[in-house]
Amino acid sequence: MGLIINQGKQDTSKDNNFDVIISKDELVQITKLEMDPDWENTLKVTLKVIGQDSKYKNRLVWDRVSFSGEFSWKYRNLRKAAGVPYVESESPNVDIEALLLNKAVKVELTARKGNDGNDYQSIKYKTNTQTTSTPVEVVATPVLDEDDLPFDTTPNTEDNIEW
Repeated sequence: MGLIINQGKQDTSKDNNFDVIISKDELVQITKLEMDPDWENTLKVTLKVIGQDSKYKNRLVWDRVSFSGEFSWKYRNLRKAAGVPYVESESPNVDIEALLLNKAVKVELTARKGNDGNDYQSIKYKTNTQTTSTPVEVVATPVLDEDDLPFDTTPNTEDNIEW
C-alpha cells in the first residue's frame, strides 16, 4: 500500500501565478543551485527572503545565472555579493555549491515584462561597490612625541608607593 494523505481541498487559483516582489533592499539566502536543463552554462538559483523585518519573509524567488559568455557579469556579481568574488587565477572548475549554497546576499527585486506580457521577477545582486558622489576628506593624523603629552610618562621607581 502507498502513502495515504488527507490532502484536503486545494486552492489552485494561484498555480503558476506568483506575485512579483518589488523591493530595493532584501536579504535573501541561496537555498538551491542546479544546472538549468534548458540553458547551457546556466545555473538555476533558488533564493529565500530571510530579512527579519521583511514583509516577504520566507518567500522564494528564482533566478537564472549564466557563467559563460556575454551575461557572465551576473555570475560574478552573485559571487561578489556572497563574499566569494571571482579571481582570474582560480581554477576553471569550482564546486559552486561549496562557494554559494546557504550564503546570504543583498538583492534588489524588480519586475520585468516578458514577451508574453506577463511580469517576471528580476534580481540585481548588490555587491556593496556602489560609489558615492560625496567627497571624502582625508585628514592627516598628527604624530605625538612623548614630550608633547599633557602628563608625565616617566615611570615611578619608588618602592614605597602609598595608594
